[in-house]
Amino acid sequence: MLRPEADVRGAFQGAGLDLARPVVATCGSGVSAAVLALAMYRLGRRDAAVYDGSWTEWGGRRDTPVAP
Repeated sequence: MLRPEADVRGAFQGAGLDLARPVVATCGSGVSAAVLALAMYRLGRRDAAVYDGSWTEWGGRRDTPVAP
């Protein structure tokens, strides 16, 4: 069950997310990112992408940039 729509919108806004801009959700392995995309879908963002490899894939490669 997701929190009420107003709570979800407020959480995204509080985190500085601009739902009018393109969004790619990511996390450690893709699971939490999928929940974030579902929450965005509920708020009307039908095109939020999920990087399903997430940090596990990106951080494990030598050819991808990582900033401290």
